[in-house]
Amino acid sequence: MPDLTIASTLNDTARVLSLDGEIDMATEHRFQDAVIEALTTQPSGRVVLDCSDLRFIDSSGLRVLIRAHKAAREQRALLAIAAPSDRVLQTLRVTALDTRIPVFSSVAEALSAPHS
Repeated sequence: MPDLTIASTLNDTARVLSLDGEIDMATEHRFQDAVIEALTTQPSGRVVLDCSDLRFIDSSGLRVLIRAHKAAREQRALLAIAAPSDRVLQTLRVTALDTRIPVFSSVAEALSAPHS
């Protein structure tokens, strides 16, 4: 059964959620709760989704990303995706989510990007 582990790290400028596993119907609620909590604790700040160990995301996970993107905009926070695998990046590109949510090649790059 697919599983998802989410580790949250807070630093001076952002909260980083490290995602390990798969985001699908079985794990979407845990993912959504973690992202919304991160955005709530980082108003006008930055939340970086470290996807380096994320192996798969389906439509339910993409739906969570869309909601999170809207919530981030409302709170004037920056939601960013860092280090997605080729498979996850392809999914983001096919759905054009990479044009709405900034995608960076590394967590360090996402943390140092200007907050517009």
